Amino acid sequence: MDKQAEYVTAMEKQLKKWDADLDALAAEGENASAKVRTAYQLQVKNLRASRDAAQKKLEEIRASSEAAAAQMQAGMQSAWDAMQKTLKRVSSDLRK
Repeated sequence: MDKQAEYVTAMEKQLKKWDADLDALAAEGENASAKVRTAYQLQVKNLRASRDAAQKKLEEIRASSEAAAAQMQAGMQSAWDAMQKTLKRVSSDLRK
């Protein structure tokens, strides 16, 4: 397997993990008070939009040449890092 395929496979696994994390966060929000539930729903909606943008970028990497994919991976990595930090922050903030 080449580096591009390995990267795509790893990112697909990460997307599945984030889907599960977002589903758990959304379920947790459904059990919260009405006021808190609204905050959960908004944050989950924003996180899902970020997740969808990451999926789109991953599709671009998958369809690109190896050289172009290598350049795109740097930008993708910073997007992944930002999403992971946001997910952790939102999860922590909403559980307070």
